[in-house]
Amino acid sequence: MKNVRALAAQVLSAAEKKFVDEALEAQRGAALSRRDRALLTTLVYGATRWRRELDWLIDRCAERVHPEIRQHLRVALFQIRHLDKIPRHAAVNEAVELAKGVSRKSAGFVNAVLRKAADLELPDTIGVRTSHPEWLVERWRKRFSPQELQSILDADNSILPVTIRLKDGAMVAIEGDPTEDPRYAEGGFAVQDETSMKVAPLLDPKPSERVLDLCAAPGGKTTHLAELMGGKGRLVAVDLPDRIGLVAESATRMKLGNVECVAGDGATIAFRKPFDAILVDAPCSNTGVLARRPDVRWRLREKDIVGAVTIQRRLLENAAHLLAPGGRIVYSTCSLEPEENRVDLPGFRVVKEELTLPTERRSGGYQALARRE
Repeated sequence: MKNVRALAAQVLSAAEKKFVDEALEAQRGAALSRRDRALLTTLVYGATRWRRELDWLIDRCAERVHPEIRQHLRVALFQIRHLDKIPRHAAVNEAVELAKGVSRKSAGFVNAVLRKAADLELPDTIGVRTSHPEWLVERWRKRFSPQELQSILDADNSILPVTIRLKDGAMVAIEGDPTEDPRYAEGGFAVQDETSMKVAPLLDPKPSERVLDLCAAPGGKTTHLAELMGGKGRLVAVDLPDRIGLVAESATRMKLGNVECVAGDGATIAFRKPFDAILVDAPCSNTGVLARRPDVRWRLREKDIVGAVTIQRRLLENAAHLLAPGGRIVYSTCSLEPEENRVDLPGFRVVKEELTLPTERRSGGYQALARRE
């Protein structure tokens, strides 16, 4: 059986070049007990979430740190400063032993850094204390009150509950891996965040309508739309060729026969007949879901928001082209940024919109309903 802390350091190293959830998924075949797999997830997500704080502590105690050693230090410091059930000496000793696998001299180095860094006082810098990039903190500071800002930053560092959407639309929080629940394989529920569950009901699709989900993967909102239609009517789900299979798998698992999956680019795809209702759940900066996707805060750059807006605009314009007279569009993102959260289409009126801020129980996001006049 593999050492969980060693595996956590390996996953963190792999996550430098790919998304952290993908790096974790690559280790799914490792021979780990359910308890150890849960610990692995906690260590990886925790060290990723608190990376700025952890690196500040490490860099106060050492000028140059080998990349592999830094991962071991991050894992150990996260345990010491954020986990109550793991004794400090155990975290230190484990890291020292693992450092020996890098080089013999690294063991003493790791021991010295951890013993010093563990008790350091953090600076009075909100970005370090809440482990967020400075540019994002300053961006939010201009828009939100001090209380709202602190609430958002705290929410981003929360461990959100795993929520599922049952066939009757009810939301339930569950413990553990939802895919291990026998109801999952039977199609009894979809895993979906509370905020995400607001989107499909806003479109309010009818069984008699032609409905289009223009950015459908991974399929949570698609299956919600299909269920609201009673499994009837025609619901076309579109996404890129390498992603549309996720939607097909979800629809098949949940036994929803009214979903037709089409591979294509939502910004350019064309159909002969127009649609009565269209969902544009657009790719975005993801600044509203940093609790569930902690590595995004370190990958994202402010210029990426400009690029996202360009894609979102193209998607909305194509949706308007595909919509029938008198039809409606719901536009949604997982972003908190105002540039990304607006529907500005000629001939459309925004009927309802809502920005949901993240909390300790849900992610943030934006939803808007617009009708063609």
